[in-house]
Amino acid sequence: MTDVLRRTFADITARLEEAHSLAVEGQNRDNTPDMHRVIIGHLVNGLTGLHGTLIAMSAEIDRQGV
Repeated sequence: MTDVLRRTFADITARLEEAHSLAVEGQNRDNTPDMHRVIIGHLVNGLTGLHGTLIAMSAEIDRQGV
């Protein structure tokens, strides 16, 4: 595994932990509908970004023959 790949996996871990925190925050009974919309928006943005990162990682692995 290359250093870049290792760092990217570490970044993914941090982003997943952030998504987890948002999902936990979304369970708060006192959240307003607007707060739920904000949390959902952050989750969508974060997960969409992860999707793009994973696709790029896979393509780079294929190019390098790793």
